[in-house]
Amino acid sequence: MNITHSLSPRRLRQLVAGLGLLLLLVFASSGLLQSRQLELLNASRQYQDDYLVWSVFQYEVEYLKLRSLLAESLQRGDAPSAQAAAERFEIFVSRLGLIEGEHTAKVLGAHAGYRQMISDSRTLVSWADALPLDARLIQEQPELVRAMQQKLARLAPLIAELSVTASHHVAEQVNARTDLVRKQSSLSLGLTLLQCALALGLAVVVMLQLRSLARHGRRQRALSRRLRKARRAAEAGSRAKSTFLANMSHELRTPLHGLLGMLELLRDSRLDDVQRLRLRAAQDSARHLLTILNDILDLSKMEAGALSIQNGPLQPARLLRELDEACHALARAKQLGWSFELDARLPPWILADATRLRQILLNLLSNAIKFTDQGQVTLRLDLGTDAQGQPRLHAQVRDSGIGMDEALLGRLFQRFSQGDDSSSRRHGGTGLGLEISRNLARAMGGDIRVSSQAGQGSCFLLDLPLHACEAPVPELDAPARATTATERPLRILVAEDHATNRLYLEAVLEQLGHKACFCSHGFEALQQFSRQDFDLVLMDLHMPVMDGYAASAAMRALPGRKGQTPIVALSADAFADSRRRALQAGMSEFLAKPLDLQALSALLERLSRQETSTPAAAPQAGKPPSSSESVPAGAQAAEFDEGVLQTLVRHLPPKKVPGLYQCFVRELPESLERLEVALLEPDTETLRATAHALKGASANLGLKGVCRAARELERAVHEGADAPVLLQTTQRLREAMERSTSLCAERGLL
Repeated sequence: MNITHSLSPRRLRQLVAGLGLLLLLVFASSGLLQSRQLELLNASRQYQDDYLVWSVFQYEVEYLKLRSLLAESLQRGDAPSAQAAAERFEIFVSRLGLIEGEHTAKVLGAHAGYRQMISDSRTLVSWADALPLDARLIQEQPELVRAMQQKLARLAPLIAELSVTASHHVAEQVNARTDLVRKQSSLSLGLTLLQCALALGLAVVVMLQLRSLARHGRRQRALSRRLRKARRAAEAGSRAKSTFLANMSHELRTPLHGLLGMLELLRDSRLDDVQRLRLRAAQDSARHLLTILNDILDLSKMEAGALSIQNGPLQPARLLRELDEACHALARAKQLGWSFELDARLPPWILADATRLRQILLNLLSNAIKFTDQGQVTLRLDLGTDAQGQPRLHAQVRDSGIGMDEALLGRLFQRFSQGDDSSSRRHGGTGLGLEISRNLARAMGGDIRVSSQAGQGSCFLLDLPLHACEAPVPELDAPARATTATERPLRILVAEDHATNRLYLEAVLEQLGHKACFCSHGFEALQQFSRQDFDLVLMDLHMPVMDGYAASAAMRALPGRKGQTPIVALSADAFADSRRRALQAGMSEFLAKPLDLQALSALLERLSRQETSTPAAAPQAGKPPSSSESVPAGAQAAEFDEGVLQTLVRHLPPKKVPGLYQCFVRELPESLERLEVALLEPDTETLRATAHALKGASANLGLKGVCRAARELERAVHEGADAPVLLQTTQRLREAMERSTSLCAERGLL
C-alpha cells in the first residue's frame, strides 16, 4: 500500500523525525566503536614501545652486573664467585637476543651505534664461546678475565648510547602518535558532523518528497476520477454510436430491402426494352447504395475493433473461378483483356478468411477495371517468402489504366481519397474501398503495397501469411429424393412493421407457394401465434409496441409444441450483437436484409420437405388421425433429425436401417414400464439410468424429441427435483416416445 495513503502527514513527519534520531544514534554508536578500536591500537603500540625500552634496559643491567661479578671473581678468586660470573655471562648472552628482535631491529636498525654495538657484542660472545668461558676458566685464568673486562669496557659507551636512543625514539613515536590521533579525532568528528548534517538533510528531502508525493497522489486521484468520468462518457458515446449505427443500418436497409425486392419482382413482369433498361439502372443504383452502406458499416466496425477474422479452409483455384465469374462481365463490357493466373506451387488448400479475402480482391479488381479504359487486367496468385523464409500468399492485381503519380500514391489509402475531383466525378465511388481493404489485410496479418506511374497503369500486391491445410471433410450429400416425397405449403406468421416489406414478403411467399399471416408489431404477432398454429415465424427485430426480441421470448415461453415452433429473425441490423441477442431470445436462425431469396427459399424448402419412402397410409374411417398429422412441419423438424437418417442410409445397408428403428420401438414399452415403476417407488436411480439409455439411443437415431425429453429428466434427477417435477418431466418423455413411433411409421421405417 502507498505510504501516502496509509499515513497522515503528521504521522509521516513523526516517522521521519524518528528515523533521523535513529540515524544519530547509529552514528554516535559508530563513533564510540571507532574510538574504542583506536584505544586498543594505541595500547598495542604502547606495549611494543615499552617492550623495546625494557629490552635495552635489561641488556644494559645485565652488562653492568656481568662486569661487577667479573671484578669480584678476580678479587676473591674462589669458586662461588667464578660460578656466579659464568651464570651472569649466560644471562647477558640471552639478553642480547632481546635487542636483536624484529621490532627492535626495525626501530633502531637505522642508527650506526646500534649496529656497532650488536657487532661488538657478537664478537665478544664468539670469543668467549671459543674459550669456552665457564667457572673453571674464570677461577684458573685471571688474565682471560681481565681481557674479558677490557672487551666489555669498550661496549659501555655503545650500550649507554643505545639506551638513550631507544628512549628518544619512543618519545618521538609517542608524540607523533598523539598528533596523529588528534588529527584523526578532529577528522572523525568532522565526518560525524557531516553525516549528521547529511542525515538531517536527507530527512528534510524525504519530508519534502513525501509532501510532493501526497500532492501528486491527490492530483492523480483527481485525474483518475476525471478519467473514469471521461471513460464512462466515452463508453456511453461508443454505445450511443453503436446504437445509432444499428438504427441507421436498420432505417437505411429496411427501405432499401423493400426497394431491391420490388425491383426484383418487377424484373419478372412484362417490360419493354426501355422499361427494362430503366429498371436495370434503378437496380444498379440501389446496389451501389447498398455497397456504400456496407463500406460505412465495415469502417465503423474497424474503428470499434469489432471486426473479426474467421479463418477456414480455402481453395485458391476455386477463389479465382469465383472472382472470374463476378468480374468477367464488367471487364468484357469495357472490352478489356482479362486473365487469371495461379502459381502451381501453391497448396491446393490454405487457411484464410474467404469472405474477407474475396472482399479485398473484388475491391482491387473492380478498381482496376474502373480505372482502365483499354488494355489488360490481370490477377495472379503466387507463392512467396518473407525475410525469415516463411511462406506468403502474394495476390497481384495489375492493370494498364490511368496510373497514379507520387502525390496521389502518398494519400491513396487515406479515407475518402480518390485522386482528383474529375476522377471522382467520372468513375464514382466513396474512396473508402482501399482503406477498408488495407485494414482487412492488416487484420489478417498482411498488408497491401502499390506501385504505379501516371499513364502506365498500376500494380497492387496483397501480401498475406500462407498456411497450408488439409482438404475439409466433405459433407454428406443428401440422397436423391424418393419419387413419393411430398411437399406441402407452410403456414407462416410474418411480423414486419414496414408496409413495403410486407408487400414484398407477401409476393415472395406467394410465389414460393406458402401461406402467410402478416402483423405490424410484435404484440399483434404474439396474439396471432397464441390463437393459431403456424409452421414458421418470420420476425423483424425492430418494431413498435413490442420488438422482435420480446415477442420471440414470449413465444418460447408458451407450453407444448407452440414453444418449439421455428422463429427466424429478419433484420437490417447486420451487427454481431443483434445476431447474438436474437439467438439468446430463442430465435432459430438469422436472415439479414436485404433478404437473399435463395437462402429464404432453401430455409422454407427445408422446413416443408418431408422425406418418405412410401406414401403415408390414409386414416381409416372412424379411426382418429395419428397425432403427428396435426403437428406442423416445423414441430416435426424439431422432433426428428432427417440428416441423421440420411447419414444412416448412406453408410449402412438399406435393410439394416429400418431394423434399428424397429428395435428401438420394440423396446419402448419396456422402457415405459420401468419409468412407471420407478415413479411409484420412487427409484431415482432407475429413472436416471432409463433416461440416460433412451437419450443415447434416440440421439443415434435422430429422434431429437425423445433425446431432449430424456436429457431433461436426467438433469432433473441429478438436481434432486421433487416428485411433481419428476412426474411432469416423465410425462413429457412419455409423450415424446409415443410421437416417435408415429414419426418412424410415417417414414416407412416400421
